[in-house]
Amino acid sequence: MKKVFFLMVIIAVSFSTSIVLGEDSISVGVVDMQRCIQESQEGQKVTDALKKKKENLQKKLDNKQKELLELRKELEKQSMMLSMDAQENKKKDIERKARELEYFFKDLNEEMMRAQEKEKKKIFNELKDIIGKIGSESKYNLIMERWAGGVLYFDESREITDQVIKAYDKLKSESK
Repeated sequence: MKKVFFLMVIIAVSFSTSIVLGEDSISVGVVDMQRCIQESQEGQKVTDALKKKKENLQKKLDNKQKELLELRKELEKQSMMLSMDAQENKKKDIERKARELEYFFKDLNEEMMRAQEKEKKKIFNELKDIIGKIGSESKYNLIMERWAGGVLYFDESREITDQVIKAYDKLKSESK
């Protein structure tokens, strides 16, 4: 609710300033940050790198699951031949491995989430600079994120996402 109120105050101040200064209109742009990440060359590279990382982590997880499954099968096969103490020791070993697998799974998920957040934050900061540059060069009074709270409708001609993607791709190709 505070965001909507704050947004309304900004828009109201912008309208009143333009009226006082005799300006004709306010120029507002809208950008879809998620689309910028998905469609930009850098965003696609990061997505591919994260997919590869996830696949590698998944392989490690699969190996640990396979190891646990083999231990369970081994216990089933040998249960008739093992003493009660040996069976209990095997069961404890399997339970310990199952807990380790659970912790390993949680660690992998957290690692992936941290990697995704790190890359997303890096790209957002780079996009923010580009959007600021486009805003000042094109004389926008305000540029809003399409999916942010408070944007219920906008004229599609106000969409600058393609322009941001092109500028971001150009910046990244020049920096190589």
